[in-house]
Amino acid sequence: MLGLLKRLWPAGRARRGVICHLRENGPIAYEFDLFTAEPRQRADAMMDSELSWTWRGEKRDWTHLSRVSLSAFLADLAAGDVLLLATEGETPHDLGNDAVSDWIRRFCRIQSSPVAAVIALGGSRQLLFVQQHASDAVNHLLDAWGLDKGSAERSSYARLGAASLESTAERLR
Repeated sequence: MLGLLKRLWPAGRARRGVICHLRENGPIAYEFDLFTAEPRQRADAMMDSELSWTWRGEKRDWTHLSRVSLSAFLADLAAGDVLLLATEGETPHDLGNDAVSDWIRRFCRIQSSPVAAVIALGGSRQLLFVQQHASDAVNHLLDAWGLDKGSAERSSYARLGAASLESTAERLR
């Protein structure tokens, strides 16, 4: 009996593998433990990619992710909710919540936007938003992270509810 109970409710908080929240048009979301086990290695892969990353924490405004700011980023990860924005090439300098919100809205509508990917970390969720047909730079990063897109459990994007990228953009306003 004890063996059955341990299988039904394992000790600790075991997470499922990768969940892919799909929809017909617009970006999709991968939900997985992105920064739980090896946050520094994941951040190193981000900085080594062809993408430029900027993050916003609970108590920090938009900050470019670099080797110099890495310790502050890791501290913000440990402290709580973080929103990361990836752009291809240089991150535009006019980073404010209104501008980022507009970029994310255009990204959601598959319109021209500097956004290549968005990572939303909050509560128990870690969500990576990318276009369904992501750029080579994004796909190379996903490969560096070892994300097996083909084995991801499928779910409806609508199930994200308030965790959707559109809702995230609205909260920035």
